[in-house]
Amino acid sequence: MQSGFKILLVEDMASFREAVIQLLGVYNDVLGVESLTSAKEALGKSRFDVVILDKSLPDGNGMSLISEIKDVNPNAVVIMLTSDSDFATVKQCISLGADDYVIKSENIIPDLLVRIPVAVSKAASDRRLVALEQQVQDAFKYEIVGKSRTTMQLRESILELRGTFSHVLILGESGTGKELVARRLNAIEENGKRPFVALNCGAIPENLLESELFGHKKGSFTGATQDRPGRFELAHNGDLFLDEIGELPLSAQVRLLRVIQEGEFTRVGDSRTIRVKCRIIAATNKDLELMVQKGEFREDLFHRLNVIQIQTTPLRKRNEDIADLSKTFALQIGGPSQKIDQRAIKYLAEYDWPGNIRELRNTIERACISTKRKKTNEITVEDISIFAPKDSSYQLRKIALSLPETLEELNPDNYKEFFDNAAKEYFSTALNLTNGNISELANKIGIGRSTVHRRILELGLKFKNKIKARNIRSNGNTQLPVSDEMRGTL
Repeated sequence: MQSGFKILLVEDMASFREAVIQLLGVYNDVLGVESLTSAKEALGKSRFDVVILDKSLPDGNGMSLISEIKDVNPNAVVIMLTSDSDFATVKQCISLGADDYVIKSENIIPDLLVRIPVAVSKAASDRRLVALEQQVQDAFKYEIVGKSRTTMQLRESILELRGTFSHVLILGESGTGKELVARRLNAIEENGKRPFVALNCGAIPENLLESELFGHKKGSFTGATQDRPGRFELAHNGDLFLDEIGELPLSAQVRLLRVIQEGEFTRVGDSRTIRVKCRIIAATNKDLELMVQKGEFREDLFHRLNVIQIQTTPLRKRNEDIADLSKTFALQIGGPSQKIDQRAIKYLAEYDWPGNIRELRNTIERACISTKRKKTNEITVEDISIFAPKDSSYQLRKIALSLPETLEELNPDNYKEFFDNAAKEYFSTALNLTNGNISELANKIGIGRSTVHRRILELGLKFKNKIKARNIRSNGNTQLPVSDEMRGTL
């Protein structure tokens, strides 16, 4: 039994219908029909968690079916597909009971990957359906999110490997989602029931590596108190994911090569031959070809593993995926009510993300904690903290994002935000340049020493040592007034 959603797709375009079924059908039970009549028959026979409904169908307007869907199953989530971006049409869909809508475009399938779990989570929360909300985690847990060209090509490449046992080598920088690719490769087989066994080659001591891979017989070494199967046995008729394959010692590479060639091995301390069939999915952030040239990696093993090669793309080269990834992480971490405002999305998209997807997810997690602390449900620029070396242009982005963009944003709060951000960056830099010497800083910029003291405390900046801060007292008040002198300077 699949752990995802039961989805009804009502769409008359056969090619698009099949593409959606192929993509969403990995974890979900998807039924595709081409007309209102067929949809009504399906609704009469079964209950669906999600109905994806085209507005324009051969035998009528899809919107006419919304009320019937809700009558049969009030908890069903309805997502409208429309080629019409007119606000009145969208408003009508929502007023009739649709939970969300997706405008047809070249990015419609990637959009569905983000919008379906968001719509279901929100509906589940609104209707207090805990079980349905929990299904979101299962239905899209290994989905590859994004609408960039490289991400769409990656999804297509993975689907092309369905039904094969060819070994796969996944190359890419740390944090680019190599394990996610491996799990996705496994999940598209047999409705996710194919065995998947993972081993981080760099995390196992060399003297225990063979035991982990091939298992051991009781008494074969100190601590071997019972027979134990290795990862190969556990992965029989499935997939063995060897992460950080570049860390595998040469001695273990020899035995791994033999298993790949012969399809058999023996446990440590045993003489019995065990036959096994499994696909090896190896991953590394190292240049294996260069390691082969240096004699650090066996050339014959490299060619055995490199039957199918998949290259993951650094996040900095596909920043159009950042918005979808951020929303997905916010949903997974913060729940259905968690949102991200557009300025925060823009701010995230302008960063280079040297830590790739892993760094982005950690950043969103910190931001969710920040919003929880403030008792809000929307991530703003102020909630985002990125722990990485920042150049001067990066330092100014948050300031630039505080500039008003509409007449409504011309208000005291926006005004204060802009100047607070600018002042914080200025004084932080000035403190570094003067090595924390407040008197020197005040003298250089022509402002009274007490005013500089007050403003630094107000901005939440830290002094480099207690001696320089000993004369600064807030008397328990964390919010100190800004002097007229300081306001004039800023």
